[in-house]
Amino acid sequence: MLYFAYGSNMDPDQMRSRCPHHVVVGLGALREHRLIFPLNSPRWGGGVASVQPHHGETVWGVLYELTPEDMKGLDEREGFLGPGNQHNVYDREHVTVELVRPDDGSFPRRVRADAYIARPSNPSAPSRRYLDTLLAGARHHRLPEEYIAVLSAHVVVAEPG
Repeated sequence: MLYFAYGSNMDPDQMRSRCPHHVVVGLGALREHRLIFPLNSPRWGGGVASVQPHHGETVWGVLYELTPEDMKGLDEREGFLGPGNQHNVYDREHVTVELVRPDDGSFPRRVRADAYIARPSNPSAPSRRYLDTLLAGARHHRLPEEYIAVLSAHVVVAEPG
């Protein structure tokens, strides 16, 4: 199944540990959406990413092919208990993504993929560690430089101390 990652799951080391059987399909662009940080994560020490509709903006990410086992593990990791479950931290929703740089040399095309959309809870700026993880993944997969600059410009939470 296709999965569109736009947050920390773009990081290759994190994906290897979370989804050992994943295959990178290529880069994806979620048009008419923007990246937001609507959910505070104690584990990351700040906000974690989600997307929301927003005219004129694009969220870039990575499309992965996942096995059912990998998807099940990711569901657990992202706090997705099932469709419509009131206790979901993230909902897994279908999105239409432009596969703009397929790794198999095929033509760019629109595809349907699953993405995790956060249920807002205590919005916060991301931590430096979290934002650096997003940037590492974005650079590793060679997302557009303009988008990496947008990611880099996000304000981060102040470090304690």
